[in-house]
Amino acid sequence: MTRAMADLFSRLPLDSLMRLCLMLVAAPLLSALFPQEAKANIVCLVGSAGLDMGNSSSGTGTITWTCTKYVNPRRTFTLCVALGFPSWPGTAAQPVLRHTGSNTFLNYNVYRNASLSTIWTASQPLSQSITITGRLGSSVSGSFTFYAGRDAGSTAGNYNAFFYNSILGFLDNNGNCQTFGSVGGTPLSAQQFTLPVTAAVSNSCNVSALGNANLGTVAATAGPVFGSTAISVTCPNGTPYAISLAPSNGNSAGAGVLSGTGSNTDQPAYQLHRNSNTGPIWGNTASTSGAGNGASGTGNGSAQNFPVYVTVPDADYTPDNYSDTVTVTVHF
Repeated sequence: MTRAMADLFSRLPLDSLMRLCLMLVAAPLLSALFPQEAKANIVCLVGSAGLDMGNSSSGTGTITWTCTKYVNPRRTFTLCVALGFPSWPGTAAQPVLRHTGSNTFLNYNVYRNASLSTIWTASQPLSQSITITGRLGSSVSGSFTFYAGRDAGSTAGNYNAFFYNSILGFLDNNGNCQTFGSVGGTPLSAQQFTLPVTAAVSNSCNVSALGNANLGTVAATAGPVFGSTAISVTCPNGTPYAISLAPSNGNSAGAGVLSGTGSNTDQPAYQLHRNSNTGPIWGNTASTSGAGNGASGTGNGSAQNFPVYVTVPDADYTPDNYSDTVTVTVHF
């Protein structure tokens, strides 16, 4: 060291020399404390996800995805989708759809197959083998398909539910679906997402006849002949409705006639009743404003049955097979 340099250092304060030394030591420590963030070489992202059953009791949903690789070599891996947590108040054992305008709920489930026989659970992810070829930046896209079915009975309106923290990820050796993985030393990353499920219950009713009112085989000398059947009505919960019956002759009081076959012109008369063989007549004056001479009820989402009674006052007619068709109308 020259004298000039020695004089320079001798004139520097001691604390300046210490700060210089500390800075030289601290620099490598900072780089050790803050390492550079690792980058995945294959990234998979959700494009769209969801299922809308509409007014149907079942539906098909899709989850679309795109995987992009930032490494040149060809890569093959298993992509998966794991179901997340169902929205309140649903549970993993029983997810529910919630009515958008009230605290009314509708049970449903998601399935792995179209026949709705295998429930899709969080511990059984959907999976498919994926291969990405091509140069750096190459992508491949695809989709997963799943299914859902819901209960029939509920209040009319729109319903929705979600599976939060669902995972688009990679299947590991233990069958777990993870958002991060590795294949051949290549790091992989995917994402969590929310899977929506929606449905709608229309304010409509279904009606069906539970068989014919078979009056049997009777002698022409028989007195009044009685028969019965029933009709089934299914309306959304809380929906009032009224039922009218109209014989083919259009009589509004439920008084019809039976017709024979071939050239037989005999027409035995009959009367429709509700409640019993001798109960109130059941006719065709019901409307959305009231039951009139029909029957009425309030929907509960399940089938509700109404017995229909038929009385033929006199059987003294030409031997034959007689029949008539009655039109059932539900007003709601």
